[in-house]
Amino acid sequence: MSDAGSGGASRRQRHRAQTTAEIKATALKHLVEGGADAVALRGIARDMGMAPGTFYTYFDTREALLAALAADAYRALAAHLRTAREGARTPAERAVAHGLAYREWALGHPQEFRLLFSGRSPHARTPDATEAEYELCLGIVEVAATAQPPAGEPPYTWDDFAPHFTEVARSAFPTLTPTTLARSLRLWGRLHGLVTLEIDGLLRPQITTPERLYRDELDDMTTWLGHTPPTNT
Repeated sequence: MSDAGSGGASRRQRHRAQTTAEIKATALKHLVEGGADAVALRGIARDMGMAPGTFYTYFDTREALLAALAADAYRALAAHLRTAREGARTPAERAVAHGLAYREWALGHPQEFRLLFSGRSPHARTPDATEAEYELCLGIVEVAATAQPPAGEPPYTWDDFAPHFTEVARSAFPTLTPTTLARSLRLWGRLHGLVTLEIDGLLRPQITTPERLYRDELDDMTTWLGHTPPTNT
């Protein structure tokens, strides 16, 4: 007799899903405490009391495990940003809320942030991690799509972008133009640059108030989008 419920997962599938979640939780603890270099399959298996041979049936490489952590982190960051935008009333407030939430999450999760965005990040480019990354990108596309920028922006065509990302973005925003998609990537660069410098400790020697610098950049970014920066943020 099958141990699967009516339309539900089998006992074996439930056990596998639970064990996978426990592995990722243990790996995340190692990541938070010591960075990506601290995530080692044998060490995690040892902490969980699992035989290495059994552990490798869940994640056969370190890169695969890090990719799973990256996918979770992309989605957590995307959800955090989405919540911030949904709590704002106007396009200007949404742009600023998105930017402030981006910095807030990064400062609260520096090792996850490095895992996602460090050029030396060792996680694999799995389909799940890529789709989760695109989910994150759609948030900044949403901000850019509400812009009223001045005339004369540099022209772009769809050939300037990766086809799969273009497909995802246009599916989410059917009226999207290539110029708007380019604008979203420029916005991301402006937000990401200062946050990365702060996370890596490169701003503190130059300025005692990196938050003020970041907020000024958000106001300038909001003006570039054609909005009046909100005064109560």
